[in-house]
Amino acid sequence: MAGQIIEQYRIISTKQLIKAIKDVDNNSERFCFILGSGASVSSGIPAGGDLERKWMEEMERDPGLAEVYATAAKLQADNLLDHEFNEIEEAWQEAKKAGTALSSEYYFDLYKLRFFPNHRNGYHYLEKIMTNAKPSFGYHPLALMLTEAGGNNLVITTNFDSLVEDALFMYTDSKPLVINHELLADFAGDPNIKRPIIAKVHRGIFFDPLNRPEEINELKGKWHDVLVSVFQSYTPIVIGYGGGDNSLMELLLDENVKMKNGIYWCYVEEYGLPSEKIQALVQKKKGHLVCTAGFDAVMLAIGNAMFADKIGVHETEQYLNDRTNTQIENYEKEYKRLTEYEEKINTASAGKEDTQSNNEFKQEIEKIENRGTASENEREQANQMTAWDYWRQGNRYSGSKDYASAVECYTNAIIKQPGTAVFYNNRGVVYGDLNKHQEAISDYNKAIELNPSYELAYYNRGTNYNDLGEYERAINDFNKAIELNPDNESAYNNRGVTYNNLGEYEKAINDYNKTIELKPNLAIAYSNRGEVYNNLGKYEKAIADCNKAIELDPDVEAAYGNRGDAHNALGKYEKAIADYNKAIELDPQYRKAYLNRAKVYRLLGKEEQASADEATAAKL
Repeated sequence: MAGQIIEQYRIISTKQLIKAIKDVDNNSERFCFILGSGASVSSGIPAGGDLERKWMEEMERDPGLAEVYATAAKLQADNLLDHEFNEIEEAWQEAKKAGTALSSEYYFDLYKLRFFPNHRNGYHYLEKIMTNAKPSFGYHPLALMLTEAGGNNLVITTNFDSLVEDALFMYTDSKPLVINHELLADFAGDPNIKRPIIAKVHRGIFFDPLNRPEEINELKGKWHDVLVSVFQSYTPIVIGYGGGDNSLMELLLDENVKMKNGIYWCYVEEYGLPSEKIQALVQKKKGHLVCTAGFDAVMLAIGNAMFADKIGVHETEQYLNDRTNTQIENYEKEYKRLTEYEEKINTASAGKEDTQSNNEFKQEIEKIENRGTASENEREQANQMTAWDYWRQGNRYSGSKDYASAVECYTNAIIKQPGTAVFYNNRGVVYGDLNKHQEAISDYNKAIELNPSYELAYYNRGTNYNDLGEYERAINDFNKAIELNPDNESAYNNRGVTYNNLGEYEKAINDYNKTIELKPNLAIAYSNRGEVYNNLGKYEKAIADCNKAIELDPDVEAAYGNRGDAHNALGKYEKAIADYNKAIELDPQYRKAYLNRAKVYRLLGKEEQASADEATAAKL
């Protein structure tokens, strides 16, 4: 255990560090994190000291210390080791007696000796350890710090692992800039980059990492100059780093490297103060040692202080569930879309009369779909269906318009797993299809209660409010969906429908314009804008929009209905009737088309046809 040479007032608690972070955050100043191997231990990656012990034990067994001494002598003669092996071996024997770890200063020499003569084996050894490691708890608050705490978006690390980037992919929607090689070092100092930056000064595990003394005796490439500049803008918080290398540590020790607000160096109370070299460094930089219980503990404290509403078990479970649910939904939609497209292509190429080929293709599609549900069927037979089994089953029933069975399946999913927002959302969709709008809204309310950022639930609830004529509520929900996803063309389109219903035509047109900007090939948006142009008396514009809609999708019945209305207003009655005929052909339940065709028939003196259309509309 190192003796204390640093002033007592420079040793602070984790609470005091958090206060400094929050105070600096309010002043728009920035922190960066320097992570060493100690930050990876709880993720299953051994710390440097553990690897040193393991390597010494392995070398004692094979090839034996006598052989290691001989190898060390050869390497020492060529100045390829920083320490004589007898010094390392004496320290090892003392560490074994005391039950402590070897000093981190021996790590790189031991690496070279352990994997002599083929150091590529050392690379594969470390790769195997790190590849399957999962981020421990502390990486969740760290990911939030990098994405949601102002400009605190930089991690500098001597580690090769991918724990930080894995945590960002898992817990946030931000894609990090990972600097795995010194050739990219300039990006670490770019103040215009707002997304998280992970600077790996010894390279990443897949980029031939630097792990031998001669490789890490100084920072490679532009790292030195870039980091000197970085420390002018960022205040470093060091966690899990023992300073065993001669590259980053030498930079930190350099008296010419200025740190605007000092440095915070975290150490684990259980193991005592860090080395006197580290204490002297912190003292010279006018920084502080921070007494902690380890990486996960200090990050938990930071998380509770700054992101208490996001790092709780329930909140995190809900976030991960909703994210997974969305991925599953999108996957299933895309799978269905591609399958249907493939079926159309094959049907068209085979010819309508080639019934046998079409049937064979359909059988193949069924086989593909059945592969994905085989285990589900087995669980159903064993009465061991999971909530997700019921959810997938409900999706299939909904797709085939067996709404009663779909509701039953979604209800079973909710009974088994009541805290999953997507189950309520999907049942709400089916209730909407059944025109049970109040039940649908109730389900969307629950989905939003479970996940206040559930964009799709706001959008779906808005469509139901629109159907009920509760237009202000509908607009509020579409606004929220757009706030959560400004590229949600469906929310703009449906908000346009609501504004049209309210007679706010200019707002409706603005929304349809935005919809078309986001998705230029969305036929229904042109048709809807055409309807608004009809309401404004701009019939030629209405016809142009409906023509575009029909060009994009000849099966949009509303486009024919709206174009029929424009032709009717212009006195082009035969064209109007032709369009209403097509609209009704596409949708025999299209009540408005019957009513408007009846009006044209009456204008033409065709009372019998007009009465027949009005009777049909009355039934509908």
